[in-house]
Amino acid sequence: MRHVMWLVLAMAGVHSAAAQQMTAAPTLVQLRVQAQAGFKDLVCEPRAPSKRPAAAQNPDPMEMPDPDMLPVPVKRPTQTDTTDGPSVRRGTLPPSFRPNFPGQPYRMAIWGDSHLAAGFFSDELVKQLNVPGDAVSNVLLPANMGRAGIRLPIRRSCVSPQWKYEPGYLGRDNTTAPGPGLMNMFSDQPDSTLAWDVRKDAKAPGYERVRILYQQTGAPVHLAISVDGGAEQPVILAGQEGPAVLELSAEQPISQIRLRLVSGALRFQGLELSSPQAHPFEIDVFGYPGATVAGWKSADIDYLRRWFVQRPYQLVMLEFGTNEGNAAPFNLAAYRNTLTESVRNMRAVFPSATCILIAPGDRGVLVPHSVNTRRRKAGRLPDIDLMRFATIHADIGRTQREVAEEAGCIAWSMQDAMGGPGQSYHWAQQTPAWMAKDLIHFTAAGYRQLAREFVMDMGWVPLPTPAAQKTLLRVDAPIL
Repeated sequence: MRHVMWLVLAMAGVHSAAAQQMTAAPTLVQLRVQAQAGFKDLVCEPRAPSKRPAAAQNPDPMEMPDPDMLPVPVKRPTQTDTTDGPSVRRGTLPPSFRPNFPGQPYRMAIWGDSHLAAGFFSDELVKQLNVPGDAVSNVLLPANMGRAGIRLPIRRSCVSPQWKYEPGYLGRDNTTAPGPGLMNMFSDQPDSTLAWDVRKDAKAPGYERVRILYQQTGAPVHLAISVDGGAEQPVILAGQEGPAVLELSAEQPISQIRLRLVSGALRFQGLELSSPQAHPFEIDVFGYPGATVAGWKSADIDYLRRWFVQRPYQLVMLEFGTNEGNAAPFNLAAYRNTLTESVRNMRAVFPSATCILIAPGDRGVLVPHSVNTRRRKAGRLPDIDLMRFATIHADIGRTQREVAEEAGCIAWSMQDAMGGPGQSYHWAQQTPAWMAKDLIHFTAAGYRQLAREFVMDMGWVPLPTPAAQKTLLRVDAPIL
């Protein structure tokens, strides 16, 4: 029988003088809970219908330029080209960048924008490496639940409307206490709720430990926690200010968690999922639509570093550039400065990790339907620069190569992998299409194709056949 009580959780710890000289891990608070079987599926609270009027139909919709207007794409560099710079081409990845870390799980993390948010690219990376699903874990989940275009490796999440999102790339107060994904969710409204079904699917087991990451401030925070549809368990969070973790642990896997804010102000910063079974391959994906690399420039690095004290990565990737290139006018010098400072901060957090900068893919320009109509009648091309964004993205890719070389990283370009500037139009004409209709994003098939190109360019060798994987997929064996 569950025993419900108010818990005052002391946050202060005693550290040795040596430990105080090092970066401290987030304060850990443990709470025993009782997981249950036979609970109902997680149901999100219904939201009030939007009061915004329906958008009027556009009489002159945007569309692809006519095929005979399309520019001739620039050919992608080949393995025999002698282009200067540290960009990666097939088979040229230096051995020092090829992971080989026996004796521990292989951990990688990738921060980025909407190209990562749906998970198609990262899922295909794992598939291309022949890593079985039960050998892979996604441990850290960013505080981005409830946003459109985001797909997380859990069955479901529910977010009440009182929560405000704090993406770090916007700067200001969002950067003073960054979560591991450079993204927070904040509420000071009583009865704000968050809920998660942390299983991958209805048949998958949950986790014996689930950690709720948050910022502890000077004022106490009153919560009510419910596990697997059981009664609420009241909790008071109070103590030392800084990054903190509320760990829920049970004797059997936890499947569902519901958090209700009773009083105070809570800055939620993510989830950490923990299973007693070690996974030899761990990949954490931190993608948020609209994000730029400026989140790394603006973040409080000392605060951010504390999330990773006990979780080092062997490989760190930054995938940004699409949203930077959308600025009008685009200032290449300002972009270079922001990128340089951002990469410097990333290296300060992960000084020993292999790092890869991923430049954006090619981008096309849509034209009004009337433009295509007038062109057909006039028989001439209107004054529209169809390579405007393709040129900007090429400049971004070149800048990333230069900054990567200075920082001891390597660079890889989605645009180059597509075949070079101008290929967005041709990817959109593939069957099935590899480019989305907006000529900015990709279809699921397009993201999978990019991941295949990435694996080949990195020179990563997939795991052997399943029969041989039992030996290689030990925690003490290299994964890649």
